[in-house]
Amino acid sequence: MAWRNALRRTLAAIVCLLALPLADCRAQTAAQPKVAPGPGEPDWKVILEERYGLSLFADLKNPVETKPEKVSGLFRKAGPGDVTYTPLIALGLPTRTRGGWFRPEAEGRPAKAALWSYAFKNTADDLKANRNLPPPMEAGSSFRFDPGAGPFGLWVSNDQFDDGGVFTRPAIVAAVNARLRKQPYKAMIYPYREKATGKDVPNSYLIGWEYSDNDDFQDVVCRIDNVVLEK
Repeated sequence: MAWRNALRRTLAAIVCLLALPLADCRAQTAAQPKVAPGPGEPDWKVILEERYGLSLFADLKNPVETKPEKVSGLFRKAGPGDVTYTPLIALGLPTRTRGGWFRPEAEGRPAKAALWSYAFKNTADDLKANRNLPPPMEAGSSFRFDPGAGPFGLWVSNDQFDDGGVFTRPAIVAAVNARLRKQPYKAMIYPYREKATGKDVPNSYLIGWEYSDNDDFQDVVCRIDNVVLEK
């Protein structure tokens, strides 16, 4: 009978391994933009799994259910003190990248506030060796701000593109960025998870940004703390 028990364990392990990618497929909605890894660049799916213990679609907190413009992409402060918005990995263009926050406006461009900037590009070797992480910031950069009690969003931009940047709220990208209007969903938001413990950090999120049009979603990887994500 021992061989039967061993066979059962082997079959169970095979079923579990086969089920893992299927779970990701079931979690991806039909309207969700596809992630397309760039040639020779770290894959966003692999970064999520290896560094944060996250699933590309199963852990995604801002999926596209119908249209990108329907995704909120806004946050509210969770508790006392400042909100912190920190770049962790820079895999986009080496030209200057900027980041900050905004208040949504009823019409026109949102009221943007700048926080930090860098002119740097991490390599795959940097990620393997945990080197140059986070990327070196330029003088005057700050990570802390107080948005008050109302809703707010985040943005990044790269000086290679004179288009106002991208925002966590896709409707704003569609409204102000002609270059990316056809695909305005440019930020994938996840819970920030400690890989060692497998536990999510309360009121903390990980964001994979795409400011170009190839949708690899790892141009900038950021963390935001002391917030809740609006649905």
